[in-house]
Amino acid sequence: MFKIFFILTTLILGSCSILPGTQTEIQDNAVIYNGSGFSMQIPALWKNNTGANIPNPKSGSLVLALISPDIRYRFSNNLIIMQDSLNGIISSKRYAELNNVQTTKNYLEYTKIQDDLILFSDSDESRVSVFEAKYNPSTPRLKFIQTAKICGTSVYLIHFSLALDKSPDAYIALAKTFSCK
Repeated sequence: MFKIFFILTTLILGSCSILPGTQTEIQDNAVIYNGSGFSMQIPALWKNNTGANIPNPKSGSLVLALISPDIRYRFSNNLIIMQDSLNGIISSKRYAELNNVQTTKNYLEYTKIQDDLILFSDSDESRVSVFEAKYNPSTPRLKFIQTAKICGTSVYLIHFSLALDKSPDAYIALAKTFSCK
């Protein structure tokens, strides 16, 4: 199950080309997105990325793909949320920890920047990982933010891809707003 998220994330991000964007596009400019089974504040200026370059996951589903309209060097920041069913009982925190362990194996280069506790609006605790990584020799090094949230028998993987010069703080604040319906 975990590997499906990493493979899908790699395919999506590798085909979307992601990088800059402006920090102010999210700070005071977020709106509530109501998805199937969840809600979360998202950057108001970001658009759905529904292009043909997004593959379907082998397991679970892609429930949200957003891309920043600020494109520089053919890249823009993005947010991906994937959902899958759980086969057993696990906490959001433990899922996020296992997710990060698997993530380290899926990149050519991987440097952990931070790994902290995150408290969602419903008081559920998880972990948020911030890391810089590179998929292969021809892709740029990017900054990633990942966390997981359990909602009943479903898990949601929340994944931001950012330019290296972006502070993760505003994006982590958005991830904290994720709530189950």
